[in-house]
Order: sequence, then structure tokens, then C-alpha cells
Amino acid sequence: MKHLLLLAITLVWASGIMANDRLFISGFGSIIGSQVVDGSGYVADYPNIGVYDDQFDVGQESKLGLQARATISEEMSATMQVMSRANNEYETEVEWLFVNYAIDDDLELQAGKLRVPVYYFSEFMDVGYAYPWIRVPADAYSLDVTSFNGLQLNHRTYFGAINLASTLYVGRNSPRSPEDSEIMSFIFGGNVQRSFTGMVGVGFEISTDNTIAKVTYSQASMKQTRSNSFNVADDGTTNTDINFIDVYLQQNFGAFSVMLEYNDYDPFYSSYFVSGTYQMGRATYYLMHSQFELDAKIGSTPIEEHDTNSLGLRYDFKPRMAFKFDISMINDTGSFAVNKDSNNDGDATILSAGVDFTF
Repeated sequence: MKHLLLLAITLVWASGIMANDRLFISGFGSIIGSQVVDGSGYVADYPNIGVYDDQFDVGQESKLGLQARATISEEMSATMQVMSRANNEYETEVEWLFVNYAIDDDLELQAGKLRVPVYYFSEFMDVGYAYPWIRVPADAYSLDVTSFNGLQLNHRTYFGAINLASTLYVGRNSPRSPEDSEIMSFIFGGNVQRSFTGMVGVGFEISTDNTIAKVTYSQASMKQTRSNSFNVADDGTTNTDINFIDVYLQQNFGAFSVMLEYNDYDPFYSSYFVSGTYQMGRATYYLMHSQFELDAKIGSTPIEEHDTNSLGLRYDFKPRMAFKFDISMINDTGSFAVNKDSNNDGDATILSAGVDFTF
């Protein structure tokens, strides 16, 4: 009933404003099917626990999103985005709900529930049509907190062909139940509840027609409560000060592009990805390598360490619609494999195909 109620509220709200022609509605979605052809499993989406095994499955990453933006006045607007994910039994959840106030042409203030702006693709990581790959790299996009409640200040200015953008945000993220920290519960077993308070972050981006460089820094206080873990001795509550830094670089050489993103989540892990794409007509071919390494070690070996090599194709066969195909090979070198197979090494090969669309 939860998802039906949210959809009903959205439609009623939309119909009331549409009468005044002050509402803009857009949507996006993905239908993705994958199968592990060698190995026992693969985590394709850490924040939302999209996990595949040796059976073809379209119920892990398929999703549908609807965004509504209502103009309240010349300076103020309200935005709501709802998402329905296959691996969450198609329950509809409010991902964004905020008010935007334009202080002037270059400066805006947002207040409400927003996406944490730590990665380059944070704002549109759910919009598969917005990037060339079938999914954002799981090794590098594994942060378990994706939204916050608070304030965000955005500034943008231009110097000839150079665009400069900056962001400052403050807020908190307090899960309502242990299930909200699904990735940690998946890894450690039992229930893991995480709450983040005192969240503060800044971001700076400079871009031209062919170059993009962006850096973000965030810090917060994290409270974690674990219960019913695989290892009962790990149960309990801990408080940790965390810091997260992310650097993104992109250079375009005509039809060829190179992208690199690195992040360090102190005191937990570091990760990165590098990708090259080549566009030929409606087709875009890509190669990608990504890696994740947990700081904690047993001897000299990280407890969790894995990398992924991907080869794929995107084909824009219709306006606002793209077909994608991907083959990814995962190499797990950590002390404890994320997905153990008969060889107990966690290595896997996965085939994926899907369609991304916007409307």
C-alpha cells in the first residue's frame, strides 16, 4: 500500500498544479537483465543490493523513476523524485523532495531531502541513459549513504569558455531502521544500522567543451549499531568520524573520451575507475577497469579487495532510448571473498544486457 499511496499523492499533486501550467514532469528507467556465467555471484549495485547468480535475472537493477518540478514563484520551485526498484519489490520511495530558491542568476539554495553530492555521477547515477556503461562501476560507487536531509548551496559562473561550479552542503542522514543500511547488513550479516550527523561537504568543478575536472570533500560523524552478526563479538555500537574525498577527470578527444575517478573513504577504503569510450554514429564502445580496496588487512592482504574489467556497447536505437550490452570479469583478491564460489575465490564473469530510456 505504501507505493500506491505515494503514487496517488504524486498524481493528485501533479493534477492540481498542471491546471496552472506550472509543473514539469519527466521520467527515466532501465530494464536490465544479467547472468553470472562463471562463478557464483556478483554484486552489481552495492547501495541497493543488486546481486546476481547463475540464473538470468531482470529483477536486480531494473527501475523506474518519476520527477516532478513545480514552479511556486519566479524565484522558488519544488522538486520531488520517486523511484520504484525491482529488487525492492517495486515499492515506490521518495528519493528527492526539496525546495529550490534562486538567490540570483548564479546562486541557488536548496532545502529538503537531496542526493549526497560526493561522486561526479551522484545526481544521475540512477539514470542509466545519462552515462555510456550499463551501470556505474560497482567497485567505485559503493558508498552506503546516498541521500541527506539538509541545505545545499550551488553557485555557477562563466569565464568565456570556462565553466566554474561550486557546492556547499550541510545536513544529516538518520536511517529509520537497520534495513536502511542494506549493504552493510549484506556483508556482515544480521542487522547494521548507520546514521550520519554533522554532514558537511564542498565541491568544485571546472569544465570546458572537452575537459572536466571535479573534486569533492565531505565529513560526518557516523554511529553504527550491529546485531545478529556472523561474528557475535562484532555486535554493538561504535562512533566514527569519517572523511570522503573524490576526484574526477574527463578529457574528450573528438569521438574518443577518457574518464577517471578516485575516492578515499577514511577510515574504511579507497576505490577508483578508469574508462575509455569511442563513439561511432549511434554506437558507443567502452572499456572500463575499476578497483576497491578495504584499508583493514590480515597480514599484508586487505580483508576485501576486488577489481572488475568490463567491455561493452551502447547503441542509441531510438530518441531517448539506448540498448546496452556488457561483459564484466571480476577478480577477488581479498582475504574474504564477497561472493564465494566452489574455488572459494569469488572470481566471476557476468553478461548483462538492457535498455535505458527517458521520457
